[in-house]
Amino acid sequence: METFDRVPEGERLIVSATLFVTYRRCPQQALARVRGVYAAPTRASFKGALVHRIIARHLSSGPIDDGELALVCRQETGANLNSQLAGVGLKPSEFDAVVNEVRELYQRFAAFPMDGVATPEVAFEDEVGDGIVLRGRIDAVFTGDDGARIVDWKTGADLGDDVASQLAFYAMAWERSSGELPAATEAMSLVSGERLTTHPSADDVSATAAAVAEMVGVLREAGRTGQALDRTAGPHCRWCPVLEDCPEGLAAQGILD
Repeated sequence: METFDRVPEGERLIVSATLFVTYRRCPQQALARVRGVYAAPTRASFKGALVHRIIARHLSSGPIDDGELALVCRQETGANLNSQLAGVGLKPSEFDAVVNEVRELYQRFAAFPMDGVATPEVAFEDEVGDGIVLRGRIDAVFTGDDGARIVDWKTGADLGDDVASQLAFYAMAWERSSGELPAATEAMSLVSGERLTTHPSADDVSATAAAVAEMVGVLREAGRTGQALDRTAGPHCRWCPVLEDCPEGLAAQGILD
C-alpha cells in the first residue's frame, strides 16, 4: 500500500490491465485512453469478446451442445455485446461466419484439461491509494490444493510480448484483493495452444506495484500540465485511436503495410 501512498495527488484514475499494458507499449496511447479516446470495436475484438462469453457460460453452466451454440451466441450478444455488435456493423451473414469461428475456438477450449474448481470472469475493484482504483476482470480463477491459478484465454494466433505485463498486473491485483499470492498465472492461445505460465513471487508483485504507481504519477502529471508523453511505434499502432496525430506511428504503419 505504501507504494501507492507515495504517488502525487491528482484526479481519480481507474487502472486496468489494459491501461498498464498500453502504457508499457506506448505512454502517449495510454494517456489517450485516460482522456477517453478509445479504438473503435472491430470484427476481431467482437469475436474475442463473444468467445470469452461462451467460455464463461461453459464454466458456469457446463458444456454447450454444438447444435445450440449459434443460439447461445445470439443470447450472449443480445445480453452483453449489443453495443460492440452495433459498432462493428456486422450483417446477418457475417455474424453467422463469426459464429463458425467462435465454434472452432470453443471446441479447442473444451478439449483442454481443466484442473481445479473454476470461477469464471472474476471481477476486482480495489482502491489502493488516494483516487487510484485497480479494476478489471480475470477470465477465470481455478482453485486447488496449491492455491489460485489465474487463467487468461487469447483468441489470437500468438500470445505477443504484452501478455507477461498483463499477467503481472493480475497477480498484483489478486494479491491485494485476496491477501494471497496466486500459485500461478497463465495465458493460453486458443488458436495455437501456446502457453505462458508464471509463478509470481512477493518481489514480483512489489515490482509490478511500483511500475503501476510510477505510471499513475506520469499520467497524472501529464493530465495536470497537458504535456505529451513518449511515443513508441510498432505493430500496435494499427489499432491506435490517435494514430493520425502521431508521425512515429504513421511511419511505422507505412513500413508494416
